[in-house]
Amino acid sequence: MKNPFAELVGFTLRFGRRGSGACAAALEVRPGLLNPNGVVHGGVLFTLADTAMGAALHTTLAPGEYCATVEIKIHFLQPVTKGKLRCRARLVHRGGRIAVLESHISVGRLQVAQALGTFAIFAPRPQKVDAGVGAKRRRLSQ
Repeated sequence: MKNPFAELVGFTLRFGRRGSGACAAALEVRPGLLNPNGVVHGGVLFTLADTAMGAALHTTLAPGEYCATVEIKIHFLQPVTKGKLRCRARLVHRGGRIAVLESHISVGRLQVAQALGTFAIFAPRPQKVDAGVGAKRRRLSQ
């Protein structure tokens, strides 16, 4: 699946098999991802975790379903200045409309962040019916 935002940031996604609830992502640290203190910006780690968790959930969606992030709690464990960030995301629980996922981000063997996210699952929207057909229209007073 094409992900223009992942391409913009510069990371790769590897989806698990259909129904697996898993995804892996990777990103090589480069100067443009550092904050003024010379460490990877927290938003980069958050983006990596969020996108990987959404992709992991995507492997479980039925045709026409889609998902959106409701909330994420992230723990920044270690500063990162160089290396390759690797993120593994997995489905913890999936209900009919809500799912919980977790992700772990590391550089080599060092875990640098972990996140827990809640995602909403949406069913396909039915075709909208034209409300004006066969209905009386009333004029609103101003």
